[in-house]
This record gives sequence, C-alpha cells and structure tokens, in this order.
Amino acid sequence: MAASKSGQTGKGELALNYGGSTLDRKEYLVNNEFMSDVVFLVGSKQKRRIYAHKLFLIAASEYFFAMFNGNFRESSESEIVLADVEPEIFLEILRFVYCGKIELTFGNIHEIYIHSRKYMLTELLAMASNFLERSINPENVLKIFTQNRFYGFQFVDEECLQLICKNPLYYFNHEEFALIDRESLSLIFSSKKINCTDDQLMGALDIWEKNHDSESVDELKSIIKNSKRSYDCYKLRLFGTSSGSEPNDFGFSITSETIVQMFGIGVFIKSAAKVISIDVKIWENDIEVRYDQFEYENDDFVTVDVANLFFEQLELTPHHRYKISLNITPTMEPFTIQNPKIHHDRIKMSIANVMYGRCDSTFCAIAHLHCKERMPKLKK
Repeated sequence: MAASKSGQTGKGELALNYGGSTLDRKEYLVNNEFMSDVVFLVGSKQKRRIYAHKLFLIAASEYFFAMFNGNFRESSESEIVLADVEPEIFLEILRFVYCGKIELTFGNIHEIYIHSRKYMLTELLAMASNFLERSINPENVLKIFTQNRFYGFQFVDEECLQLICKNPLYYFNHEEFALIDRESLSLIFSSKKINCTDDQLMGALDIWEKNHDSESVDELKSIIKNSKRSYDCYKLRLFGTSSGSEPNDFGFSITSETIVQMFGIGVFIKSAAKVISIDVKIWENDIEVRYDQFEYENDDFVTVDVANLFFEQLELTPHHRYKISLNITPTMEPFTIQNPKIHHDRIKMSIANVMYGRCDSTFCAIAHLHCKERMPKLKK
C-alpha cells in the first residue's frame, strides 16, 4: 500500500508500505492521527490541528523532553497551542524530527532557523547553515551577507566577504548594495584585503548614504581613512629597461593554460598636474570589453609615481589577444618600460606590440597588473 505524503491529516488508519524504507514509514506518520498522543494547535491566526507522537519529539530534542516530562503545563495536556509558528513551518520541522528530511528554501530558512533554535534541534541548525553556505554565489552574495546579520554564521560572513572584496566595484554598482544594512557595510569597509582604493570606498559610501540620508556616516568614513588594507590579489609586475619614449598600447596574451582574473593596473605617472585624467580601454580579440575613466590626484610632482587603477573583474582567457590603451590628460612626461616581461611560476604571458604583421619594440607605461589566478571551486 502506498503511503500518503506527510503533512496530510491521517484518519486513524495505518497504511504503511513495509516493502519501502523505514524512513518512508516514519514520514508517513507525520501529522497522522494513528497512535498520536499529542495535538498541536498551530498558527498565529487560524489554528490548525497537527497530530504528533511524543516519543519522536522527546528523542529528537531536550526541549520536547522537558515539555512532556517536566513541571510544565504542557506535560499533562493533550492539546498544545503554538501561536508563534505557522503550520507549514512546523510540519517541515516535524518531518525532520521523524525522518531527517526537510526542504529548505530562501522562503522558509529564516523561520526554520528561529524554531530549530527554540526547539534545540542542533542537527537542523547545522543543515540551515550548510544551506546558506552552499547557496552563496556571485549573484546573491549581497543578499545572503546581509541576511547573515541575523544568523551570525562566521564562515558565511567569511565566504561572502571573500567574494565581495575580490570584485568590490561590481558590487558597489549592484542595485542591492544601496540597501544593505550599516553593520554589513562596516564589515566590508573593515576588510583587511579588498581590490579597490580608498577613493573608491568613499564613492561606495556616497552611493549608500543617498539611500540612508538619516544616518551619520562619520564613523564609516573614519573606518575607510584609518584602516590598514592591502589588495586581495597580487601585483603581476612588469620588468624591463626604463625609457622616456612615448608609450604604445600594451598588447599581450596568456600563453599558459592559467585563467587569470584582472582587477586593475598600475600606471606610471610623471606630471606637474595636480589632477590627471586617465581613460583605460581594454580589448579582447579586437573587441572592446572594458572602458573606465579615472581622476587621479597627483601628489608627487618631482618623481615618478604609480597610479593604481581598479575596475570590475575581467577574466583573461588563455591564448586570447588583449590590448590595453591609455589616454592621459594633460599630456605628461613619458616614463615607460621597454620590452616588458613578467616573472611568475604558473602564468606565462607573451607581450608584444603587434603592428602591420610584425612585432615592434613595446614601450609600456603600465607598471603592473592586479591579478589573481582563478582557482577551481572545491565541491562542498
């Protein structure tokens, strides 16, 4: 005989399929009146009768052990009112108690978490945290990171921050960024490693402040100004003979099989201007894939400086041709590297200014690339 789905009120009949699994038979008993010795009246408004078996509940949780064996009023009552939980949530919890099964979704995870804590269901709490961790991806990370202020799972924060801080400019421009709470924003700004400059963090704060105009941002500004940070990537430095020649476009390709994530570049600056405008264009196989404009405040008038320019993550595919061109205003004194080369154990790069079918000498104003290898994601 086929067992009915759990959550349907039984009629005092036992229709177990003994050819099936023990778990299936236990699931059949969820909200089944057969041999039930307790009834829960569940719901904040209209109460729903849900049948249960004390032995299952006591075996699962100290909370229910105390309820039915202590000096509580419920220990002697056959009907117990639960007004703080909705029937659908309580039935999911009962299904877990009876047979270890539960269907977790973003729609019910909040309530499941609350009541699994109340009922002292530690295994279910662990399942809820694992659900959140498995669900983190680049598209929903801001949402999960903000939700985790309620749950407080440290490893969820760590994984979310790793994604956000690796590609922060993408998230600063995301529609959900302006809606995150103050504590979440503070955690981002306090990160020890993040791929952007202080000015870009201030720009992100401006975006957030427009949607939270009633809040003071002085403390957040102080975090940006006073925190010591580094970049969540490495500098793929370019080496070569220094030169005063006019820079060419920087052409290169990845000749190894390593997929490289690029987050920005360092550009040599030698100018007496206080503010320098830098336009950066990047092509992949002759198709423009990035265009960014930067305003660089130049503090070093008498020496060569390097402007770190960060943009949204760009994934560099092996054996594709890339070109980076710079337009710097006002025109500055040229400082370049001649025939640049890189040194890295796994990333191999071919660098050449290819014009008219031949390779000319490359005079590059780029000092380094802010990069990180794309590591394969471990299965959870």
